[in-house]
Amino acid sequence: MMNEISNADRAELALAAVTDFVAKTGVDTARDAISDLIVNLLHLARGRGLNAQTILDNACGMFKEETRDDKEGPMIDVQSIFIRVLPQDA
Repeated sequence: MMNEISNADRAELALAAVTDFVAKTGVDTARDAISDLIVNLLHLARGRGLNAQTILDNACGMFKEETRDDKEGPMIDVQSIFIRVLPQDA
């Protein structure tokens, strides 16, 4: 039986990507880091012939569903690491 993945687990996976992105780009705010990474993912998708709006719509729908389930998990742990990576917010 598989363990259920919490939203904190999902955020931790995203944190790994954002941390690497920040290290390589020097982006200095959480908002810019997340936005820029999403834009870059959309460029990657476009290169495969995927529709950016369809991806965004699908992602927003999955986000709503996952937050509706409200299985956050230990989000404070993930956020405390994120604050060390990018202490500023825009």
